[in-house]
Amino acid sequence: MTAYLHIGTTNTGNQEKQGFLMQNEEKLLEKGYIYPKSLRVANRHWALVDIVLELVKKEKLSQNILEDLDNERLLRTIENFKVESALHKDKKFIFSAEGIVWDFSTKRHVEILERVMRELGFTQIYIIVYFRDTLGYLNSHCSQDHKNNMGYYSADFSPDNHPRKYIFDYEWICKIHAEVFGEENLIVRLLREDYIGGTLLKDFVYHLGLEWDEGFILKQTKNESFNLLGMELMSRLNRKDLQQDNLNSLLFMARRKFEGTQEQRLKFAVQKDIAKAYVDYFAPSLEWVRQKYFPHKKSLFTPVNWNEYQENYTLKDVKKEDWDNIVDFMAQIIVSKNKIIQSLKEN
Repeated sequence: MTAYLHIGTTNTGNQEKQGFLMQNEEKLLEKGYIYPKSLRVANRHWALVDIVLELVKKEKLSQNILEDLDNERLLRTIENFKVESALHKDKKFIFSAEGIVWDFSTKRHVEILERVMRELGFTQIYIIVYFRDTLGYLNSHCSQDHKNNMGYYSADFSPDNHPRKYIFDYEWICKIHAEVFGEENLIVRLLREDYIGGTLLKDFVYHLGLEWDEGFILKQTKNESFNLLGMELMSRLNRKDLQQDNLNSLLFMARRKFEGTQEQRLKFAVQKDIAKAYVDYFAPSLEWVRQKYFPHKKSLFTPVNWNEYQENYTLKDVKKEDWDNIVDFMAQIIVSKNKIIQSLKEN
């Protein structure tokens, strides 16, 4: 069987790709592809990540690596996949899990992933990875740190001390996956650069070996970064002693209200000295990727014009409409709470 394994990276339109694959499951089946329901957590195949994270803790692994799993949930997931794959063994499988880049910090993680995929029945495995410019990646992760309540904030670290330094090191990501899965099986793409077909989804579909179909469903929910209001609110809420379920509910409402903005004053931009430190530190890694996969380009991404760069990391200019948005956010919380109380009373 053949698998296309999309590994991320994080913050490169993954929600858009995964939503597309879910919404077009039937059409994909007609074309000989499947986005399997087993191994999926919500819309992505996070079970693959969880399997590797369990196995990597073990010093010695059996020849059939899946025999070393103890987690009952993961064992049931694998059994479900075996049933699903038996029904669709004539199809090409598409997997997507940005957690592979996010959580796999060593070559051993990737080697175990490869063995897991082989045991699941795949003889041909293509790896698809998307990269974005370092500054955009850093800014996006500063927002994501608050969304995920990571317990740290990326801009507080120099690039060499970032807790997940490896996610910024595109050279390392390429080398490790090429060594394990084969150079010929690694497909490297760039966010917002040189899309085949002109859009991210058309580029993604092309590299799955599919022709674009105008009948594809394109109802997309994109993951945008918080504006400065969202950054300020969630950073403070995360410091409160709230249960995780409460934080998840607040995050859901905050995302609806404070993701994205057209106003320059509300667009987050990390401190200039931090921004420049990250761009400079990872420049050799980007240059390696350019020479290896995009030698026709003068630079992997458009260089940053530091003379024009405007940092914007704290909310300084608060306007009347900002207070209106904060009040709307508070009102959402009250309405949601009242609905839950009423539902409990009725039951």
